[in-house]
Amino acid sequence: MTAPFMSRVLACFGRDDRGSALIVFGAALPALLMGAGIVVDYGLLSQQRTAFQAIADASALAAAREFRLANATPTAVQSAAEKFAAMSLQAANHTGTVSTTIDIKKLTVTVEVSNVARTTIMHMFGTETVTVGARATARVLGTASICVIGLEKDKNETIYLEKDAKLEAPECAVYSNSMKKDGLKAKDNSLLRARFICSAGGSYKDKHDSFVPSPTLDCPVLADPLASRPPPAIGGCSATDLKITGSTTLNPGTYCGGIKVSKNAVVTLTSGIYVFKDGPLDVSGTASLTGANVGIYLNGKGAVLRFDSGTKIDLTAPKDGTMAGILFFEDRNSPANQKHEILSNDAKVLLGTLYFPQGELNIGANKPVAAESAYTIVVARRFTLSAGPTMFLNAKYGSTNIPVPEGVGPGSTAAHLAR
Repeated sequence: MTAPFMSRVLACFGRDDRGSALIVFGAALPALLMGAGIVVDYGLLSQQRTAFQAIADASALAAAREFRLANATPTAVQSAAEKFAAMSLQAANHTGTVSTTIDIKKLTVTVEVSNVARTTIMHMFGTETVTVGARATARVLGTASICVIGLEKDKNETIYLEKDAKLEAPECAVYSNSMKKDGLKAKDNSLLRARFICSAGGSYKDKHDSFVPSPTLDCPVLADPLASRPPPAIGGCSATDLKITGSTTLNPGTYCGGIKVSKNAVVTLTSGIYVFKDGPLDVSGTASLTGANVGIYLNGKGAVLRFDSGTKIDLTAPKDGTMAGILFFEDRNSPANQKHEILSNDAKVLLGTLYFPQGELNIGANKPVAAESAYTIVVARRFTLSAGPTMFLNAKYGSTNIPVPEGVGPGSTAAHLAR
């Protein structure tokens, strides 16, 4: 049965005119396959290019935001772009080359992501590889001031909030240099709100929506913007181990062993620089300390601030001289990790820069701190808020004649794509 049946089929096939169509189809097959290959490869490569474009866009925007920091450098911006792109490529399971161009004058970042991809089908027809690439340029309209820098790089909790603490800095940037995952930390219903929050570490603690906006991670470490500021001169002792319990007016000078103000004393500081050598500025009880255009320089072991809860503090920084714009200046050779405490429930005016390159500044008041200051800037090795305080870091620079130190100056910010 089989042999006669196959013979009849072949005979019919030989007489069928459709055989000519099959011959034509056979001749056209390479061209059809090439066309199909182009369609398949184009689709795959188009998907890859779309992914590259998204990565280039996001990387350019992320890097451009570094310009928000007033002391941003081309190297820091480039590093931010390349880190972001590399992580994005890895997350998308793509390989590629990243190149970045920075224009510091125009405040633009251009990111190109490319890859030489092997074709899926077209390599059979001589086209083995195709270059796939995408390019994006982001621009910022200005820079934002930095109102907090936590300088400590190698330990946790460089910036730390707990127990309902709030740090309000809506017009400026908050920056933690810590490379640790807990370098920026908030807990127990605390809140840090700023225009821009940046952490040199790769993660942060955020269990209760404690950061607004969410921090940018893996930021470059910032150099101390005040490192080149010379300290004021230290003269001979104007007084030693001074204790004040009544009303008095003090003049600028060097106070060896520090000053302790207690009970219901009322102390007025006349304009100028006050050096506290090897002793504290300690205000306790219901005492008050006020002074316009004063600079307080803390030098040596035990030269720390302590303003107790019942005190009234009202201080503004100098308008000129070696401490222009700096209200508190801790000597850079002071012992590391000395603690400076502002616990006062009546410290509405702290106008100027609070500079503690070696120490910890702790805010522990129960009522708002610095809320009536035109501006307040904190540059400290460590900055902590505890026991429910609210600290306001205003940025009303134009409303005062007290200058802002270079490196943490005013500005505005907006980043957008400008392809």
